[in-house]
Amino acid sequence: MNDGFVKVAAASVPLWVADCAYNAQQCAAAVLRAKSLGVRVLVLPELCLTGYTCHDLFGQEALRHGALTALAQVAEATAGAGVLTFVGLPFAWGGRLYNCGAALYDGAVLALIPKTHIPNYGEFYESRYFAPAPSTTGQVSGFWSQGRKVPFGGMVLFTHPELPELSVGCEICEDLWAPRQPSQDLALAGATVIVNLSASPAVIGKGTYRRDLVIGQSARLVCGYLYACACCQESTQDLVYSGHNLIAENGMILAEST
Repeated sequence: MNDGFVKVAAASVPLWVADCAYNAQQCAAAVLRAKSLGVRVLVLPELCLTGYTCHDLFGQEALRHGALTALAQVAEATAGAGVLTFVGLPFAWGGRLYNCGAALYDGAVLALIPKTHIPNYGEFYESRYFAPAPSTTGQVSGFWSQGRKVPFGGMVLFTHPELPELSVGCEICEDLWAPRQPSQDLALAGATVIVNLSASPAVIGKGTYRRDLVIGQSARLVCGYLYACACCQESTQDLVYSGHNLIAENGMILAEST
């Protein structure tokens, strides 16, 4: 952090739907690119290790295991990078499947943050696959965490090891659209930056609405807000994406890609 400022990034990565190995390579490349640019916080799109439009493939153990293998690979890419990185993946726990963001730093998985609000309207039918975040925070572990137990829950804050003034909270896509957003509670708990992993499709008029939401949330919470969205390479016959990434602070857009 330099004079109270920190370099952050929201990035869309080219994905192949259900090809976790390829997606891990792309996410790892984004981490290395962020490192070269001096970025300290990087957020990538929702379910970026699998692709959002996998649909019923989310029920297959092969895809879920592939996502965890990809998670371990991207975590390894963060070793020595100094970049607090957030990636999206499906994660099964307690007999239910969750749409999660994973926080990675210095070669390790720090936590898994499940999506709180599951959309089931219009072009979305996530409740067919995913459960909403549990009301309490638990602990999970596996080969992807090298056997270490890490937090699993929505109310988790991350303080950058090299930047103690920076406190980061995470929510996922629909969480921003809901009447009560997880970021409200995260900001009240001390978050100064909120990251949002998203796969919001390109629909006429939605870009303006999305921008207004990000601006308004950063203003209400007096924080930085990083919003990363899926890009065109992930588009299918079901949904089309444009990679609309946004970075706002205190009610002002600082950077935007369309």
